Amino acid sequence: MTKGTIGIIGCPILEDELVYALSNEKEEKRVFVVDTPPSRTLRGKLERRGVPFTVIDQWEFDNGLDGIDRGEGFNIVVIMNKLGLHMEPKSLRQTIEDQLRFYQSRFDAIALYYGSCGNAGWDVSKWASGAIGTPVFVFRDGNEDVCDDCIGVAVGGHSRYCDFVRKHTGMLFVTPAMAGNWGEFSKELDIAKGFDAMGIHNLREVFEFYGYKNAVRIDTGIGISAEEMDRGCEHVADTTGLEFITAAPGTVDLYPAERLYRDAKNALG
Repeated sequence: MTKGTIGIIGCPILEDELVYALSNEKEEKRVFVVDTPPSRTLRGKLERRGVPFTVIDQWEFDNGLDGIDRGEGFNIVVIMNKLGLHMEPKSLRQTIEDQLRFYQSRFDAIALYYGSCGNAGWDVSKWASGAIGTPVFVFRDGNEDVCDDCIGVAVGGHSRYCDFVRKHTGMLFVTPAMAGNWGEFSKELDIAKGFDAMGIHNLREVFEFYGYKNAVRIDTGIGISAEEMDRGCEHVADTTGLEFITAAPGTVDLYPAERLYRDAKNALG
C-alpha cells in the first residue's frame, strides 16, 4: 500500500494528462486541489471523471493550516499555475524553481506538469537533486529526454516531436486542452501584442503575416469529448483563419504522461 504525499505543480494546458493519471489510479488515495483560479477547469474535469477531491484554501495550505496529515495514507496535492507563465521562459523557470524551494518540505515527491517550455537544456530533476531535498519528476520519453512542451508530451517525447515538426512546419498545433481553453490561452499569450505598429491587430493577421495556413488537430483521446474538441477547433479556426488538418494515426503517444505519474508514485516506496 502506497503511503506518502505527492505534490503536483502544473499548467492548465497539461491538466488532461493529470486527470488521466488520477482517474486511472486504482489505489485508494486522497486528492487535494489548492484553490487557485487556474484550478477551475481541472476541478470540473475531475468531477466529470468521478475523481473525488477536496478543495483547500491557498493561504491555509501555504501556511501549513490545511489539516492534511502527510503521515496518513496516500495523498496527492495539486497546485495549478496560470497560463501566462509561458510568455517569458526565464520567468517561468524562476517561478517553478521558487515554488519547488517553498513547497519541498510539504511533499515526499513532486511531479511537475510542465515541459521545458522554451528553457533549452533545463532539466529540473537534475537541478532539484542539488538544490532541494525532495525528488522532482518531469515528463520524459524513453530516451530520458525531457519533453519540450505540451505538444512534445502529446506525441511521445523529444525525438518524436522533432519528426512531427519537420512534417508540419509552419503550422499551429492544437491539443484538446488548448482547444478547450483557447479563449484564455490566446488571451494570455497575447500573440498580436507588439504588432500594432505594423498594422496588425489580431491573431488572424498575425498568422497571415507569418504565412501560416494550417492548424493540426492532435486528438490525444483524453480530456474533453470529441464534440468539445470539434467546437474548440472551430473556435480556433474562427479566430486564426487557419484550416485544420488532423494528425496522422499513431502520432499520439501517452508514454510520457503515464511515466511521470508512475515515477513520482514509485518514489514514495
